Amino acid sequence: QHCATVSLADFLVIAAEAVMTVSREHVLAGDPSRTPVDFRGHFRFGRTTALECHWAEGRLPNPERSCTAVNETFVGSLGLSWRGAAALMGVHTLGRASIANSGYDGFWSDAENSRRFNNNYYAAMLGKGWMPETAVNGNADKNQWIRSDVGRDDQALGKEMMLDTDLCLAFVLDRGGQAELSARDGEGCCAWISPRFIGDPRGRGAGATNLYLEGKFCGTDQIPGASDFP
Repeated sequence: QHCATVSLADFLVIAAEAVMTVSREHVLAGDPSRTPVDFRGHFRFGRTTALECHWAEGRLPNPERSCTAVNETFVGSLGLSWRGAAALMGVHTLGRASIANSGYDGFWSDAENSRRFNNNYYAAMLGKGWMPETAVNGNADKNQWIRSDVGRDDQALGKEMMLDTDLCLAFVLDRGGQAELSARDGEGCCAWISPRFIGDPRGRGAGATNLYLEGKFCGTDQIPGASDFP
């Protein structure tokens, strides 16, 4: 079936899928073996455009509430599994946060990868080091994590950041796993993970560091081995 007219709501979905398709082509241009996306073949129309959406306010997770907000919004309200919630957070692989829009500042991936629809967001979460940046732009209610390892280069790569709702998918604030990650409360803390958890645990493929981080871990190719982490 074909239709010549779609609702504004449908058009916004089409526009979003077009952005993901084009940004995926940037990935395929560098590595033709990667899988293309096919939104067109699965598109469904019929969405109704609402003139007012007061009910939508507060529907996104509040980054300051870490994985509690992810659980309430994506698992509780949307009915997703935690695996599905983590996949949905992958929307942050494109674009950046802006103080003017959200109060947060920076790219979830580096500036180049933020124009590619790939898995760099997840690789960056685990393959780079992070430290708290409190009171972003002087706002005590906006706290985030910024890149802290030797590979940080704000001029060349753009300011790289993560929110509590991102890093909480992989990290907690205490050894016992009871304290949720919080940039506001993490002064003097850093977030990083042993490199042995980033490669393919079954020994297949090059692992995330080679696929997405140019073979580097925390900005260096001097990657510790498993024996360094007893």
